[in-house]
Amino acid sequence: MGMLMVFVLVFGGVGIVVLFIFAIKRLVSPKRLAAIERMIESGNTKTAIRQVKNILARNERNPDAHWYLGECYRAENRLDLAIVEYRFISNTGKYTNISTEKKIRERLAHAYLKLGQIDEAQKEFILLSKIEPNNYETFFNIAKLFEERDYTDSAITNYQKVLSINPKHAPSYMRIGIMLIRKQQFNEAKKALMISLKLDPQSIACYYYLGKISVKAGDSEAALAQFEKALKDPDLRQRASLERANIFLIRRDFKQAIHELERGLAYGDEDQQLVLAIRYLLAQCYEVSKDIVSAVEQWENIYSSNPKYRDVAEKLAIYSDLRTDDRLKDFLTASQAKFQDYCTKIVESMGLAIQDVFMRNQDLVEVFALETQSRWRNAKKAPSIIKIFRTVDPIGYDAIRVLYDQMRKMNANRSICISASKFTRTAVEFAQIRPIDLIDKDELSKLLEKISL
Repeated sequence: MGMLMVFVLVFGGVGIVVLFIFAIKRLVSPKRLAAIERMIESGNTKTAIRQVKNILARNERNPDAHWYLGECYRAENRLDLAIVEYRFISNTGKYTNISTEKKIRERLAHAYLKLGQIDEAQKEFILLSKIEPNNYETFFNIAKLFEERDYTDSAITNYQKVLSINPKHAPSYMRIGIMLIRKQQFNEAKKALMISLKLDPQSIACYYYLGKISVKAGDSEAALAQFEKALKDPDLRQRASLERANIFLIRRDFKQAIHELERGLAYGDEDQQLVLAIRYLLAQCYEVSKDIVSAVEQWENIYSSNPKYRDVAEKLAIYSDLRTDDRLKDFLTASQAKFQDYCTKIVESMGLAIQDVFMRNQDLVEVFALETQSRWRNAKKAPSIIKIFRTVDPIGYDAIRVLYDQMRKMNANRSICISASKFTRTAVEFAQIRPIDLIDKDELSKLLEKISL
């Protein structure tokens, strides 16, 4: 009986000691974790990591220790490691007052989002929406991810959930408007965008999309005004400039289009593809305006960024002669009146007597002429048709076919087509078996050497 009492006292004492140690640990651990939290807040993450790892060495399943280790990695922007710690907690399902499920899901969602893991981020946001079904921001994030993945209907549904919780959420109205534009539902899109602006007059991006709707409706004046307002949005101002330039191009107001495109370039080059599109259109405007030097400068800039961009390499090859052939350069860049003078001098240098000259457009002059000499003394001189193109695009079959039809209507014996570029293979094959002479850029350069203005 005495021995039994001894055992009871000994083991009872050991139990009390164990309980005491456990209680001390329970009391000390929260203080240590609070200290670690302060270290993280002050930026002393390296010391915090050592402290947390010491705790995990004694209890590797401590959820709060994993939470703080994840917070350390997040503070150091090592999101892949942070995810491992947050995921450990979510996999075990052992949440605490510190590492709550809501906090874990939020951290995982935003970490996945920053790493571009859209599917995983969306899963976490969906789980968050079940924890907090009245949190409209969660549904807004879900909707944006559906939109980013081109699930338009699912995106709209979730934006509408946002509005059912918060009817005054202007960004959701704007995103719905954008989605409806993609679905070609322009009237409904316009209504949504107008509500967004009414709720938040600072949602300037709405003006850009209203401008797109106005363009579709054929109201270019309204579109110009709306795109002008959209220029205040730093994310859309380059696109707004490009849209305004396109409207002026349709009107053939190249001067104003150039102004808009140059303004667009002045905003910077954050979106490289957009900048290339602006430069390419600007080069086209310069080319049409006969400012070839400026056009070449834009093409060269594009080529340095992307040598395979559209037909830039071909354009540079076409205009490469301008650096060494001043006469050809003057011919291509001349005013319309001077271009016509060039054409008459060229025709006269070929031994033809000019009857009529027609300026068909800024890049085409048509001349009706007669041969000044004939092998037969009393032979009636037959008319010739001479077309002179200064476009750098190759002259194709259609243009030569039109010329041949003109010959037959006028009973002309001969026609000549002069190009500042080349002729396509089909154009050459068509002309070879007909009384049509083709003179390309190389021969034109020789003709220009014989004349003086």
